[in-house]
Amino acid sequence: MAVTYSSRLKNSEGKKYYISLDDTFGSSSYSVYSFTDNTDYDNKTGTLIYTEELSLVKYGATDFLIDDNATLIDEYGSIDFMDKVRFEVLKVVVRG
Repeated sequence: MAVTYSSRLKNSEGKKYYISLDDTFGSSSYSVYSFTDNTDYDNKTGTLIYTEELSLVKYGATDFLIDDNATLIDEYGSIDFMDKVRFEVLKVVVRG
C-alpha cells in the first residue's frame, strides 16, 4: 500500500489534522486524522476522523464515510470542514 501524507494542517479553530491519500489502485481513498502532539504527526499515529472513497465523494454528504468518528467530525467543523478537506484532496488528485 502506497500512502501519501499531507503536511500538518489546521482547521479554522486551530485544531490540527493531516490527510493520508491511499494511491493504491489509482488513489482509491483518503483518510483524515486528528492529532494534538507533533509526535503523533511524525509517527502517523493520529486519531482517525473518517475515511472516504474518492469515487463516492459528494460535497455536503456523510452517507458514504467509512470508520467515521461523529464526535471528532463535529469538533472539527462538521460538513464545512469535510467539504474543505474534499476540495483539497480532489485538487491534489486531479493535478496528479
